[in-house]
Amino acid sequence: MSEMGAQMGTMRTKNRMLIVGGTGGTGSWFASYFKDHGFLVSVWGPSGRVEVAERLGVRFASDLMGEVSESDIVLLSVPIKETARVVEKIAPWMKPGSLLMDVTSLKSEPMRAMLRWAPEGVEILGTHPMFGPTIPHIRGQTVILVPAEGRCDAWLSPMEEIFRKDGARVEVLGAEEHDHIMAVVQALTHFAYISIGSALESLDFDVAHSRRFMSPVYEIMIDFVGRILAQSPELYASIQENPEAKRVREVYIEECKRLAMLADAGDLAGFQEAMKSAADHFQGTEEALARSDKLISLWIDNREGGRRG
Repeated sequence: MSEMGAQMGTMRTKNRMLIVGGTGGTGSWFASYFKDHGFLVSVWGPSGRVEVAERLGVRFASDLMGEVSESDIVLLSVPIKETARVVEKIAPWMKPGSLLMDVTSLKSEPMRAMLRWAPEGVEILGTHPMFGPTIPHIRGQTVILVPAEGRCDAWLSPMEEIFRKDGARVEVLGAEEHDHIMAVVQALTHFAYISIGSALESLDFDVAHSRRFMSPVYEIMIDFVGRILAQSPELYASIQENPEAKRVREVYIEECKRLAMLADAGDLAGFQEAMKSAADHFQGTEEALARSDKLISLWIDNREGGRRG
C-alpha cells in the first residue's frame, strides 16, 4: 500500500492535524470538531496562547515548523490578508501525501498561493465554512470545498464524507466561481445589513424602543442586522476585499439611488414597476414567502413561549 493509501486507511483515527491560527475563534471551533472525529490535533497561534490549547484538550505546537513537517493535514485559519504570507512560510515544509487546507472567505488568491508554494505531492483543498464559530454543530450548515485540479484526488472524498455524515450541505466549486458567488452571497448582503445599521446610527434611531411597534418580520430583519454587527469587524471588512465585490457594491448603490429618485419624485408607478421587475427576476417569490411565513410563526411561538415562561 502506498504512503498516501495508508494515510487514507487510517482516516479519522490516526491522522495528525495542525491548525495554524487554531487559538482564534474559527480555528478553535475546527480544533474541537476534528478532535471529536479522532484526529490528533495540535494548534498554533502567534499570540502563544497555550491556555486555549489546554482548554480544547489538544497540544500547542511549540515547534511550528517541526509540527508542519510531521502533520498529515495543515489547516490555515488566519485573516485573509495574512493567508498568502502564511502559506509561503509553511507550505514548503509539508511532507508528500499530506493535505493543505484553508478556511478563508475568499478562494482565488489563497488557492494561487497554495499551488505556488506547496511541494509536489502535497494536496490542496480550499475550504469555506459558511458559518461562524458560535454555532453548536455543523448540521444544516453549508461547507464549500474548492479542490485544486489534479492535486486533491486522495483527500477530497474523505473530507467531504466527514462533513456530509454530520449533516452539512457540501458544495464543490472552482475558486473563481466561488468568489463570483460570494461577492453577492456574502459581500453584498453584509454590506446591505451594515449600511442599515449605519443608517440607524446616523438617524439616531432608538432600536430598542422601536421594537414595541415592529411586526415580527421587521423585528427578525433587525435581529439579522444586529447579528452581523455583532461579528468581527476585521473579518467582515476583509470579505469586502473580494475582487468582484466593488462592482457589486456599485450596482447596489446605483439601484438604491434609482429607487430613491422614483420615490422622491412621487413616481409610484415607476417604483411599482421596479419592484415587479425585480420579483420576476428573483423567481420563487411564493416559495420564499411560504418559507418566511414558517420562520415568522416559529419566531412568534418562541417569543410567546418565553413570555409565558
